Amino acid sequence: MTVSEASAAWEVEQVAGELRETYLAVAAATVLLERTSVGCAHPAIRQARRRGDDALDLAGDAHRQLTEGVRQLRAEAGQASIGDLVDVLDTARDQLSAAAARVAQFPARITAAGRQLLDADQPEAASGQWRRAAEQLDLMAESLTAAVEALTSYTEGLSGATA
Repeated sequence: MTVSEASAAWEVEQVAGELRETYLAVAAATVLLERTSVGCAHPAIRQARRRGDDALDLAGDAHRQLTEGVRQLRAEAGQASIGDLVDVLDTARDQLSAAAARVAQFPARITAAGRQLLDADQPEAASGQWRRAAEQLDLMAESLTAAVEALTSYTEGLSGATA
């Protein structure tokens, strides 16, 4: 698979992931609408429920099409050269590195927000949860950094094998 193909597949997989999240939000709204409109025969309510159900069906179909397209792309790509593999892995490494840099900024922002709560004499429960979340995000950033280092080491070894 070329870098362009891998990048396109990755982007579509990201959209598919966001579509799954959106599907869950629509499903939750649809259930809420159904529960609160029991016995209501108003045409607008009935139409809203039907349209919500239609949206869920369409989202499910779109998700299947996206994932099937990615599967076909990977099947058609077949075996890649070592250079192609290194290019794809370098792209993945760069994306992981960018994610690590972004996630690494979150704990300080969360900690500052927690301090604002404490300074305002607000309950400590939220700030405690936020502190734990910041610790988890620190670990996530470390994990992403380790993944970047591992990919760098691996691709350097592969590149050395082709030289």
